[in-house]
Amino acid sequence: MDRDAKDTFELLDDIEKVLGIRTCPVNWPIGSGKEFKGVYDRETKIVSTFQAVSTGGAKSAKETDYKVEDEKLKELTGEFLYNQLVEEIELLDGASEALNLDAVNKGELSPVFFGSALNTFGIEMFLSYFLKMTTPPLARNSSEGLIDPVSDPFSAFVFKIQANMNKAHRDRIAFLRICSGKFEAGKDVY
Repeated sequence: MDRDAKDTFELLDDIEKVLGIRTCPVNWPIGSGKEFKGVYDRETKIVSTFQAVSTGGAKSAKETDYKVEDEKLKELTGEFLYNQLVEEIELLDGASEALNLDAVNKGELSPVFFGSALNTFGIEMFLSYFLKMTTPPLARNSSEGLIDPVSDPFSAFVFKIQANMNKAHRDRIAFLRICSGKFEAGKDVY
């Protein structure tokens, strides 16, 4: 939501039409672009706001949580955005699809999250929900039998090798999926 965007309902409609998959907003934005103030978490019914950070070195935006009824939220967002949020929450609760993890796992429903990449706002919320929605690492079959994902040593399978990306160098990069153990920077792996 870092840039001024279409109406949020139109964005969801575009996703559904272009990708052919139903959507379920997990959180809901308050404004967009320079007017982006935060997001409403539909499960907890809490609004998280942020203080914008400069792009030069700050790790993340300072976040503050409010209940929708809180007068401080109304002051922070301004009357127009506050009233718009309250109306949109009512519309969402009455008309949008509930989050159904079975439908998500079957590829019939896509959860949608809103946030700000420039301010790293909304990332923690997304990751928290992602961990709830996804399965833990599963054992993988190999020529040596099942590989337990939490056991040592480190193992992975290479699914792509890309070479000669820079004509001035003999470069190669391997893309791999970790199967077990933990990869640490600088570790030599065979």
